[in-house]
Amino acid sequence: MRYGIFSDVHSNLEAFEEAISFYKKKGIDKFIFLGDIVGYGANPREVISLLREMKPISIAGNHDWAVIGKFDKNNFNSYAKEAIIWTQHRLSEEEKQFLHTFSLTYEDKDFICTHSSLIAPEDFSYILDIEDAYWNFQVLGKKICFIGHSHRQGVFSLRGGRVFFSQEKRIQLNEADKYIINVGSVGQPRDRDNRLSICIYDEDKKIVTWERLEYNIKKSSDKILREGLPSILARRLYEGW
Repeated sequence: MRYGIFSDVHSNLEAFEEAISFYKKKGIDKFIFLGDIVGYGANPREVISLLREMKPISIAGNHDWAVIGKFDKNNFNSYAKEAIIWTQHRLSEEEKQFLHTFSLTYEDKDFICTHSSLIAPEDFSYILDIEDAYWNFQVLGKKICFIGHSHRQGVFSLRGGRVFFSQEKRIQLNEADKYIINVGSVGQPRDRDNRLSICIYDEDKKIVTWERLEYNIKKSSDKILREGLPSILARRLYEGW
């Protein structure tokens, strides 16, 4: 089984189209989306339509829940909150109902998926460093946890009681280790690399790979500005931060 696992599209149509185009060439058996289809970007309706066509397993992100009133908008900074309110006014009730179908977690035989953290996933806390990962490993009952949320691609591994971090683009999973794997962000990377990030998990070979792909940042950025959304949301696409 080959899984296409991706996260944090954030209404970035150009990045999402590029990611889908790549996946179509890779013989993916099942897609898993780790949350935040909306927020920040200028094309919420279009990316929701594309996501529905993919028929993935879909996990709820904090922006998805905020748009449908299940997570307090006051938890966000001012420009993220402005984008959420903007998005609420543009989605149909039917599209909002689709967001209601997203679950907080998904479990398979050897892995679990969530948007942010295994510890109270409804709170959408971050796993940013080895200490955060350590506490999440304490509640990880599977071999692997796939996450998004921070928009930073990378792998935390638990080996011999110690936690390690890596940003390698391909990892061979070891039988004795456990892993928390951040797939990065399609629509707004924040690791100083402005290329979109997606992940493939080959369950049979026990290999996880990432792809970083160029997309039309200018087109996506220009639409954000044209819609009157905060300019920082356009600028950070170029900066990868």
